[in-house]
Amino acid sequence: MKKIIAIQITIFVLTSGTLMGLFLYHNIYDEVQLKIVSVLCLSCIKLNPKTHIQFIFQTANHKAHPDFVLENLTKGPLFIYYTQDACHGCEIMDPIIKDVFNINFDKKSFFYKTVFLYNSNITFIHINLDHSPSEMTNSLFIYDKDHVGGVPMFVVVTLGYDFDVVKPYYTSAYGTLDLDTYEERKEALADMILDGIELYKQNQAGFRIEER
Repeated sequence: MKKIIAIQITIFVLTSGTLMGLFLYHNIYDEVQLKIVSVLCLSCIKLNPKTHIQFIFQTANHKAHPDFVLENLTKGPLFIYYTQDACHGCEIMDPIIKDVFNINFDKKSFFYKTVFLYNSNITFIHINLDHSPSEMTNSLFIYDKDHVGGVPMFVVVTLGYDFDVVKPYYTSAYGTLDLDTYEERKEALADMILDGIELYKQNQAGFRIEER
C-alpha cells in the first residue's frame, strides 16, 4: 500500500510539474507573440505601404496627444521616428534621417533633440520600441493614422486651425516611403517637414498647450 501511495505521489508531482511548465511556456509564448503581432517590421514581411501625406486632427486611437508632444509643440513642430531592433527598413532609413537632421544617435536608444532646420526649430525624437519609456512607445498607436502597425514609421506633428481652435495636426508615413532611392526618400521626408513648418508658422499664434 505504501508503495502504491508513493507511486501515486510521484506521478502527481511529475504531472503537476509538466502542466506548470506548459502553462509558463504558453504564457511566455503568448507574450512574445503579442509583441510580434502588435508592431511589425514592415520590410521583414516585404510590406511597403503606400504613403499618403495628409495632415489630420483625429488621433488614430482617439486618445489625447501625449504631454511630451504638447510641451514640445510650444517650440516648433515635431518629427518622431519609430523603430525597433529587428528592422531592416530602419537600417535603410537611419542614414537618411541622420542626413536630413544632421544628427547622430544610437539605433537602440531613445533620443531627443531640438534642432534648427529650414529656418525653424523642430524637435526630433527617436523612439526605439524595444528600449524607450512606455509613454513614448504607446504613442505609436496614437499616430498610426493608416493603422499599419509597423516600423519604421515617421510622424510630423504640427499645428492646424480647426473650427476657430488651433490644435495639434499630424501626418504619418511608413516603411521606405514606397520609394526606391536614397535621394527620393530624403526629398520626401524633407517635404513632410517643410509642410509641417509652414503649417506651424501659420497657426502658432493661436496655440494654447491645454488644447488637445
